[in-house]
This record gives sequence, C-alpha cells and structure tokens, in this order.
Amino acid sequence: MDVIRDRMIAGQSSILGVYNFLEENESLPAGQLAARQRHLLRKQLSYARRESPYFANILRHHTVEDLLNSPERWADLPLMDKSVLLENFDVVRTRNDITYPRVHEYLSDRSLADEPFHGSDLLVVSTAGTSGKSGYFVYDQREQAHIRAQYFRFMRAILAGIEPRGPLRSAAIIVTGAHMIGYKMQQHLPPEFFRMIPVLREGRAVTVEETAAELADFNPQILTCFGSTLRMLTEYKEANPDFAWRPLALINTGATLERDVQKRALAAFEGVRIFDLYGSTDTGYIGWTCEHGSMHLNTDCLKIEILDEDGRPAAEGESGSIVLTSLWHRTLPIIRYRLGDLMSVSTERCACGRSLPVVKELLGRENTLLYRRSDTGVSPVPQGVFMEMFETISGVKRFRLVQESLDKVTVSVVPLPGGEPGLAERVAQRVTPVFGAGASVDVHVVDALVPPASGKLLPVERLFDPAAERTGRR
Repeated sequence: MDVIRDRMIAGQSSILGVYNFLEENESLPAGQLAARQRHLLRKQLSYARRESPYFANILRHHTVEDLLNSPERWADLPLMDKSVLLENFDVVRTRNDITYPRVHEYLSDRSLADEPFHGSDLLVVSTAGTSGKSGYFVYDQREQAHIRAQYFRFMRAILAGIEPRGPLRSAAIIVTGAHMIGYKMQQHLPPEFFRMIPVLREGRAVTVEETAAELADFNPQILTCFGSTLRMLTEYKEANPDFAWRPLALINTGATLERDVQKRALAAFEGVRIFDLYGSTDTGYIGWTCEHGSMHLNTDCLKIEILDEDGRPAAEGESGSIVLTSLWHRTLPIIRYRLGDLMSVSTERCACGRSLPVVKELLGRENTLLYRRSDTGVSPVPQGVFMEMFETISGVKRFRLVQESLDKVTVSVVPLPGGEPGLAERVAQRVTPVFGAGASVDVHVVDALVPPASGKLLPVERLFDPAAERTGRR
C-alpha cells in the first residue's frame, strides 16, 4: 500500500493538498477507503500515546495493532466528553504553550476575540454550551487547514447543485466578537465576497428587519445560519413578498432543521436549495449534504461509532449516540469522544457516487430525546413525534417543549395571528397522552420564543438524566 500521502495525513499547512486528498477519497472503493481510515487511525493512536500523557496512560495496556484488530479491546477504551477534556486538559494536550490556565484566561475575556492567543498562530475557541457543557479547543495552523479543506469539500457539492450568477457572494448570520469557531475562522475572509451578519449588536438582539436589510444590500447567493434564524427570515419573506433578496442556497447549521421550516423556506424563496452542514467545535466537520440531498459522513477525517444505551455498537441502521475519534487533530487529541448527538447510518449508497457513507437520520442532541414511563420502565420518545404533532395543531405558529423530569413537561406556544381560542387546552390534550396520564403538562401561550445568545433555540429539550430514572426503578 502507498504511504497515503503522509505529508497530508500529518496535516500539512496546504489547504489545497488536504482538499485534493479528501476529494480523491470520495471515489475510492469502500475497502480502500476503510484501509486509508485504518492507516490514519494507526498514525493518530501512535502520536497520541507518544505525545499526550493522558493517552499514554489510557493506552498503556494496549498495542496499537491490538486496538485496530480487536473491536472488544477498542471498546475497552474509556469515552471522553467535554467535561473529561476540561478536567484533563493539561495532560491531554501535546504542546506546553497551551496550558489550561492560559487558555481559560484568554477565553474568559471576550474583548480578546479578535486577538491571537498570546501572539501565536493557534486558533483557541470555546463552545456556546448549548449541550449543557462548555468546552475549550485548540487548533494549530495545519489543523485549521484541514477544517477549511473539509468546508471546501462541502462547497464543491453546493456549487454542483446551484447555478451562481456573477461573482459568488456568501454570508453567515452568527454570533460575532466571541471566541466561537465560526466567527474566528471567517473573520478575515474578503469582505467583497463574504459578510458576517451578527445576531447580537452591542448586547441587543438584531431585529429581523435589520438582518433583511443587510441581506438585501449585500445580496449573497449563499447564506449560512441556524434553523431558528431561517425560520424568522422565512416568516419575514412570507409577510413581505417584495423582500428583494434571492438566495440560491441556504445552509442550515447548528441543529437539525425542523421539517416545517424547510417546507416553508422552499416555498418562500423560489428556486432555493437547502443544504445541511453538520459539524462541531470539538471535532470539525462531521457531515454535509451533497447535491443529491444525502448527508455524507467524513469518515476519512473521523472514526465514527454509533453506540446504543448500553455503550455497545448499535445494530446496523439503528440510531444511537455518536462517538468520534479524530484522525487529524493532534494539538488536543480526540479519541472516543462522546459528542452528545444521536444518529443512524444508512446501509445504502448515494446516487452521487461518493463512497462516503450516508446518514439515515440525524436526530439531534441526546437531550432532545424525551422519555415516558412504560411497562418496561422508561421508554424513549423521539422529538420527531412532536415536530409532526405541532404541524397538525391549528393555530400554532411556533412551539418549545421542555421535559423537566419524567413526569413534568412545559410547553410554550406562539399562536398564529387571530388564532382560535382554547389553544393551550388543545395542545395539552395532544401532548399529555404521549407521556401518559400521570404526567403533568403545563402549556403557556407566549408572544415570542427568544433564542439564547448562541442563537440555537432547541424546539424540544430534556433537562434530566433518563439513566438515573431507569436505575431508580430497578
């Protein structure tokens, strides 16, 4: 076997070099792609054990070949998450200049968002904490090149699905002036081709009217935003048919796009195509929608495991918790990292011909999977049940459902203008049977749902640990 371009695998600074490597992988037979992933994983494990005290300890009882050849030994490796990473930051890292105190001091000062980390070329970022936990992450120049190459891979698929007219302009509606990866990776792009539109300005939320004015002025053909922002823009377009902005592609990021938002956006913005970009600050890009509408997984950048509730590999095609091992991130190695999202992988190939596997269903964060009491103890209720339900309840414009405990649910509902009376009662009548007669369902009719500072407003959320409930019933 060839050396698989080790200069790229190790993460050279050439974005084009990494991009060419990724592009080549898309056309490889499945067996050859798996062999490349295995080679990358071997290199990553060897590096982590050699350079990271944390992984030197974790991997001390295993040889790399044993881990590659034995699924049982691989499964013996402990899982990481944001909490584990933060607690062990100074022994996970492989560079002496990124100690936890220095990183924490830097990230705690928002005024330094436009300043490099102690004059270095490192990208030091934090997460918004929408999963309940914040995290600190560091990328060197080679790793930043890898992230950009992954993004260009996605953009190639978008351009294959649209017909841009004139110079290609794109925009992103994001939190600016913060230590978030989206802002920092895009802040130096040429302003004539790219514009960042803030969701907050001087501490206040930017109105949809202000955002619409910026879009009409810059007229980007491609826009990246959260699903909650796309909903607001769609509602604005529905109420203002003369809104001049005509996008060709909308990129949803940050959370699974609600089905009704997608349907309404496609109807409101004639001729537009919607793509999903699935990534995380923790590990870079994970999946992306191709021109045929399938979400492909970057398995040449990540080893992706789907685990069931007992931590075992989920059955083929079944959903489970995503666990990731980065094949290229060496400053802070990520091995068996529990992301906190739920997904299932299809057994079928996409018509586009790419060899990268396809997502069957992306269910969102684990804390959007709700639970109810059942004869067997505690059973899951996917958020899709409620997404479909609220599409059929007349008078509902928006909703947010929060399960505070196994027996307590709170629903906030924004009514349509001039809606029928008794909306709260009708919502309660539909929601309560899903959780059982013993559940308390409180419904509040509100004027608006206010997104948090991150912009990620989850329509469905769970605030308790179902594992504790299961244990308590045994």
